[in-house]
Amino acid sequence: MLNLPEYDKMTLRDARELYMYIEKKELLEHYSFPKKPGKDGYYRIYVADPSKKAGRKQLFARTMEELRDKVYEHEKGKNGKVKKTFKQVYEIVLSEKLMYVKNEEQRLSRQNTINKNKTEYKRFFDGTGFESRFIDKISKADIEEIVFYNLQRYDLRDKALNAMKGILRSTFAFAYEQYWIDDNVFDRVNFAKFNGMVVPDVDVEKRVHSDRDLKRILNELHAHQAKKKDYIPAYALEMQILIGARRGEIPPLRKSDIHDGYIAITREQITVKKFDDIPEYFKIVEHTKTNKNRIFPRTVALNEFLERLYAVLEEYYPHSEYLFPADTENGVITNGTVYNYYRRVCKKLEIPITRDVIKGTHSFRRNAITDVVNATGGNLIMASQLFGNSPEVARKNYYTGIDTKEALEALNKRKLS
Repeated sequence: MLNLPEYDKMTLRDARELYMYIEKKELLEHYSFPKKPGKDGYYRIYVADPSKKAGRKQLFARTMEELRDKVYEHEKGKNGKVKKTFKQVYEIVLSEKLMYVKNEEQRLSRQNTINKNKTEYKRFFDGTGFESRFIDKISKADIEEIVFYNLQRYDLRDKALNAMKGILRSTFAFAYEQYWIDDNVFDRVNFAKFNGMVVPDVDVEKRVHSDRDLKRILNELHAHQAKKKDYIPAYALEMQILIGARRGEIPPLRKSDIHDGYIAITREQITVKKFDDIPEYFKIVEHTKTNKNRIFPRTVALNEFLERLYAVLEEYYPHSEYLFPADTENGVITNGTVYNYYRRVCKKLEIPITRDVIKGTHSFRRNAITDVVNATGGNLIMASQLFGNSPEVARKNYYTGIDTKEALEALNKRKLS
């Protein structure tokens, strides 16, 4: 039984709980619940479900109370009649994201995205009054208030703000699509007014290694390889530096991916984050992050590296099909192996990577993309094709700027008199 406060002490949250209590009571009165369980001990009832061929589905439970709760949970879902809160609508949005992905490997990637979405939701909305408001009662001012609240309590950069906006956008768009709201108030919010509260992004040029540090890292890798010839992570990190690949694209590379003149990058090893009762694990999938295969030309430096790597593989791992084998479930090094080794190398060389500016192995992509763009006179399209980003993403997130030495030479050639 719902414990009701005195009316003069009732809050909006109390009022919503009272409404939902009465709503549940009235909704369940429209169902004819069974008087007794079936021969197997379960109580059963049918509920409407347009997604099913018969237009309905069966719910069952050991107790009548449990069955009533299941019916109410169904009514709170997409096809139910229950008035929905912001939180309930977003939960339906997340379930829809997974429902329409048929390919199992893509479902795993999507599950990772959903786990990330849940973490972002928890950061911005969990425990707030906003999440328990009915979706059709949320105003433009309410959205502005929750955005302002989060910008006040957190130092948010553009990426974090966009994550919060993404949750709001998808929730209100879905509610509008389902006719649960008459007006999409999210579209009326002028987010530009919050620009002065957003923490500036760290300049891309500060998130790469200098040429000097890059050479020091490579020298350390070569010294480690000479000292411990069969230590595969040292070769994997060198490969990542040479081709600017994503961390997950390195482990699944096979000997069969090496062709005359180029390397084919068509797969990645994803870290499937823990969800439900399934612990975190690694899975090699037959696609890249952007679902686009690409090739990377075999440079002089890359050919020299492959020659050294093949000699190691022939001596220590002659029966493996992979370039970077390991005694794991997938038969290759894990995604974190290279990064952990990279951190140890930087610590040994006293190269800061996690103080004011975080520099992960992704920084090597910035080095590589910048070098290609500058060497080709600004050809972002070529760089994006080589490294698997759109030209705009490459320009905004990876290109660190013009080569100042070349720019100086060009300026000195100007004849002004």
